[in-house]
Amino acid sequence: MFRFVFIILAYCVLLFQISFCVGKDNDANKVCDCNCNCVVNIGSALKKLKGLRNYTETDPEDSTSTPNEDRLLGSSTSTPNKDRSLGNIASAPSSCMEAAANNLKNGVYKIQIEKYNIKDLAVFCEEDIDFGGWIVILRRKSETINFYRKWEDYKKGFGDITGDYWIGLENMHALTSSCEQELYVYIKRLSGKVYFAKYSEFRIGNESESYALKRLGKYSGNAGDSLKKHLGKKFSTHDRDNDDSERNCAKVHKGAWWFHKCYNSHLNGVYPRGKYGVNWNNLKKEEPLLYAQMMIRPTPNLWRQLTLTNDFKCI
Repeated sequence: MFRFVFIILAYCVLLFQISFCVGKDNDANKVCDCNCNCVVNIGSALKKLKGLRNYTETDPEDSTSTPNEDRLLGSSTSTPNKDRSLGNIASAPSSCMEAAANNLKNGVYKIQIEKYNIKDLAVFCEEDIDFGGWIVILRRKSETINFYRKWEDYKKGFGDITGDYWIGLENMHALTSSCEQELYVYIKRLSGKVYFAKYSEFRIGNESESYALKRLGKYSGNAGDSLKKHLGKKFSTHDRDNDDSERNCAKVHKGAWWFHKCYNSHLNGVYPRGKYGVNWNNLKKEEPLLYAQMMIRPTPNLWRQLTLTNDFKCI
């Protein structure tokens, strides 16, 4: 239903723009005056719609569509851009909504963020949750990767893109600043029960702002809102203390987060430590989590910013 409604909306707006542009040649430059230069590939969206008949929301850990060599961008069998028009064939996708449009499979793809001159950024696209199109920015599933790290590591990113992983604050800022993004937090408790928290908008500042959590839209879900109290807070690591506490929260809790005094959520804690571990306190205070994943994708608001080009672009 999510993508079906989008397709209907896209066609309606597209038809309106055609008739408007024909009748208003002198004002043609005003038709596509968008605050964010983001446009939608209707053809790609239709390809995404093809998979909905047999589509079900599954557990990322139990999914049979785990990434392999054939699904990586650049392999001989995975060609996410093969149906692109000749005029745009050299242009890389700017989000998972476009990158995974042809196969609707989880995996590693490469995107670009033109506004920040970022090219060939490898991202993991999640297609098995809430109709897909998500870029994974954080994943916790084991203790194989140490998350008690310095500022520079959190800035650049670290880990295994198909396992425990942090995309990096600089990439996160570029993604959330180039195009309006929504956030999905997928959580699994030790009991195996799954929860989620979804936010209609998510944006962080740049390094001069200490990558502060600047925007957090309307909450929905069954996990409880454990991020609201972190809104406006700067990101902290043990070597760069930006929290509101007299103590160093990152050092005390062996991780890094948008700490206040100190947290309501902390998904970068020690895995699978009990107290002060990987926590989402609205479920149960300081209960360790078995699995946590944060993901972003362009918001539905951007679907209104359609033009007559062939691409979905966040630049």
